Amino acid sequence: MPTQAQLDRLLEKARATNTSTLVVMQRGQVLLDEVCDGRGRRPLETMSVTKAVLSLLVGRAVTLAYLPGPDVPICTFYPEWAQGQKKHITLRHLLTHTSGLQNVPAAPEEIYPSPDFVQLALCAELSHAPGTTFAYNNKAVNLICGVLERATGQKADDFAALELFGPLGITEWHWTRDRAGHPHGMSGLALTGGDLARLGELARAGGGSLISAAWLNDSIQPATTVTQRMGLLWALWHAQARYEITADHVEAVGASGAPGPAKALVQLQGNHSRSALTTLMRQFHFDPSQVPSGVQWFKECLGPRTGFCHDGWLGQYLAVHEEAQLVAVRQVAWDHPEAQTPVTGWPDFLERVEDLARTD
Repeated sequence: MPTQAQLDRLLEKARATNTSTLVVMQRGQVLLDEVCDGRGRRPLETMSVTKAVLSLLVGRAVTLAYLPGPDVPICTFYPEWAQGQKKHITLRHLLTHTSGLQNVPAAPEEIYPSPDFVQLALCAELSHAPGTTFAYNNKAVNLICGVLERATGQKADDFAALELFGPLGITEWHWTRDRAGHPHGMSGLALTGGDLARLGELARAGGGSLISAAWLNDSIQPATTVTQRMGLLWALWHAQARYEITADHVEAVGASGAPGPAKALVQLQGNHSRSALTTLMRQFHFDPSQVPSGVQWFKECLGPRTGFCHDGWLGQYLAVHEEAQLVAVRQVAWDHPEAQTPVTGWPDFLERVEDLARTD
């Protein structure tokens, strides 16, 4: 168990990085639940960490037999896709960012202006053949909420209220819908830090009575042959991972028609830890969302498997350290006056959670 000194160090760092909420649990026991911004305990937008909760929700639908599993073709629910290459796109592809759907990485440019996020995804062309390329894809993830509605007969947030949040006693939450009434899949779910940690604990404990252990086990293993660091909407967390950027990467980004990112990438050449690379990206204004889909701008060398996690804009985190049986949540309120400053991102959060697993 982490010592009080270790927890105090984590809390001190949380306060220094403009954290709103910090929660740490071990084996279901709350070790730390702190509101750091003085504004009271309330649901906060989880940003892309919504995707981890969406994975649990899909798992609940599979457990209840609304869905047969991750390899069901999307054309089962949307017959207009039963032709061309789209007939090969499966739920697994949506859950692993390998659908090949065309995607503008910056959501404010294309997704948020759209009145119907699901229809936007359905109408997207293909940039790559399904299952061949990993490219983080908010547009494709939004379609999962449409699949859940077709499968269960309920909006995804209504299904969550009845089948996931309700049984866990989670009552303080909000899930943003688009103008057509579809909950966002890519983000939009607001939860308290404690409730987000409880959902992380559900995943750590293998799904309890709500989600089959088989689904949870598959969710936190490499779920595609394209990358070893992606489960079913969970990122797989490896200790001591290193990221190498070479002149060849710079050249590839430049040749792809992205001179701005290529110029910034010059400053990032070298071998870096995850947190160091994140810091450099902010320092030199390198935005990976501006790199064309499928263009590799780094080489990743994975260390030992630590657990699974998801992060989000502003520095939201849900992390599960498997060996130490720890769940850690960090949230920043979107309207925090320092929300978008570099220090707020807390790029070494995962390394700090790893420290809790070590004996002082």
